[in-house]
Amino acid sequence: MNHAESSKDQFAGDINERVALSNEWHARPLLALPSPLRCSHIVCLRGETSLEERRERFAAFCQAQGQSAPGQNSRHHSVRVGNCLLKWEGHTEADSYTLLVAGNAEPPFATPALTFLDAGMRSQLLDELFVGVHVEVMTCADSPDEKRLQRIRSVSGSSDVYGGTVSGGKGEIWSSFRLDAEGFLRVVIMDCGLGEARLARHLQRVLEVETYRMLAMLGLQAAREVMGTLGELEPALDDVMEQIAHRDADPALERLLQRITRIAAKVEHVAAAHAYRFAAARAYNGIVERRLAELSEAQKGSAPRYTTFLQKTLMPAMRTCEAAERRTQELAQRVTRATQLLDSMVDMDQKKQNQAILESLAERANLQLRLQQSVEGFSIFAITYYAVGLLGYLFKSGKTLGLATDPDLLTGITAPVVLVVVWISVRSIKNRLKH
Repeated sequence: MNHAESSKDQFAGDINERVALSNEWHARPLLALPSPLRCSHIVCLRGETSLEERRERFAAFCQAQGQSAPGQNSRHHSVRVGNCLLKWEGHTEADSYTLLVAGNAEPPFATPALTFLDAGMRSQLLDELFVGVHVEVMTCADSPDEKRLQRIRSVSGSSDVYGGTVSGGKGEIWSSFRLDAEGFLRVVIMDCGLGEARLARHLQRVLEVETYRMLAMLGLQAAREVMGTLGELEPALDDVMEQIAHRDADPALERLLQRITRIAAKVEHVAAAHAYRFAAARAYNGIVERRLAELSEAQKGSAPRYTTFLQKTLMPAMRTCEAAERRTQELAQRVTRATQLLDSMVDMDQKKQNQAILESLAERANLQLRLQQSVEGFSIFAITYYAVGLLGYLFKSGKTLGLATDPDLLTGITAPVVLVVVWISVRSIKNRLKH
């Protein structure tokens, strides 16, 4: 491939990347219908399946309905199936399905939008249901102001409802935050002049709030598991630290080091296993807070606000997640400090042992030196003895040859001389070795 062709391929790749990034600004288009309408929103956790598998499954459903399938890399797709609009969205760890049907059920919520979906697909979604929301969008003309709250309580199935006005009083959002028999949350949106576009935005915000607050709540379960595990590890660490503090009677540092190593491994495993969940909970909570702020809800009458209830219920869960994450980090720091302290103590013990070994070696060297000095004296006498003996044989040989000598006398005279010579020679060799 020449340089021109390489540049052309790179240019095409850059264009495709810029197009994909530009399309992100238009991603996740809103579903819109004029009020009154009903909406069903289902969120399914992906679990072991991948985004591609879920996309292929939805594509097969669209093709079976004679509708266009989502693109190869698409993360959202909208189609019309019979009387309803259907939108699929692929999120990071879940998939959502939103259905809109014109008109209200009578009574409200009696026939939600989900019932207009294909029976097979509906059964599949209900089996995988993680978050379910039914929304009835009603016009204010259908419900006079003085009877509105009473009707909302009736259709919500509870006398305790939370809500308020949005868009300067042109709309209202109400919910009891209680699940119906099928596990769906019921939300009522009153349209008092919102307009189709603004209604679609508010509906999308409500659905996103319910989706992301439940995804954020997954962190609460993880936090409780972490708290339980840390409740077992902290006393174990305290016991190790107590033994370190009173180790005069127990010098088994190796055993303590093994215990604290196991504790450190468990802490790191807990931190790694739940780091993603806590980070995701923070991200989801941030989305919920932004969507609630975008609603700009104002209180209506004496009823508690919709956003206030969500904030009061979600905030403690997020604080619990933060506490669990912070507690894990603090325990990890404590384990690190304890390990460093134990390493220092082990190093100190090793230095003491090395010092004792060096002192023992020095003592042995001293004993060896004294022994060598003692042996040195014996060696001088031994050498002298053998040298004098050789000289004695020499003197006797001379007498045998006829020399007028006395071998015994000569041997006695030369013995001191030989002793001095040997002593001087040994000292000379010893001095040369020292230098």
